[in-house]
Amino acid sequence: MQRQSFFIGLGLTALTSLASLSIRLSASFGQSTTSESQPNKVTFFCRQIIDKASGENIPATVAWIPERQGHIRFVGWKSEYFSKSGLTPEKRCEKVTAKFQESYDQGRLNYLSYGISNGYPIICGLANQGETCNSSNQLFTIKSGSNSELVLRRLTDISEGKSSDVLLQSSGEQVYLAVQDFFKKTPLINTK
Repeated sequence: MQRQSFFIGLGLTALTSLASLSIRLSASFGQSTTSESQPNKVTFFCRQIIDKASGENIPATVAWIPERQGHIRFVGWKSEYFSKSGLTPEKRCEKVTAKFQESYDQGRLNYLSYGISNGYPIICGLANQGETCNSSNQLFTIKSGSNSELVLRRLTDISEGKSSDVLLQSSGEQVYLAVQDFFKKTPLINTK
């Protein structure tokens, strides 16, 4: 009888331990590493979205905007142009999204603009208008021969029929996109 009680006690202890472990594991797996875990901070991350042109899922740089309690899309990564150098759209999304977050966290993402670095057109994040794009503030490279100003203007036209007049500012010949305006005016997307 004593031996049977010992095994029942041991079994209950093991069962209790497993249940406790299961609860801890399910709680940690349930935690999100995206915006939901940092609701009071603008957070950039990669998410699959549907490309309206093709109807296919593509990786996109998305931002959680706490003031709006929602997500906006920055860039959809569809081009295979950089895959030759090992940057698939998915890898490019991860790499560029990290640059957006770093620039934002360091206060260097008040404006987006365009320029040239190492002979390639680029989009960069700037703290102030009047700054120029270079390799240290570069967010991403655009396909050689592409018009980087046009790419910047397309960033302001994310939703169909959206006017870019409100978001673009210029200083001389250079065009700047005010990121806070982009946060406020870009339509929210569903990320589920």
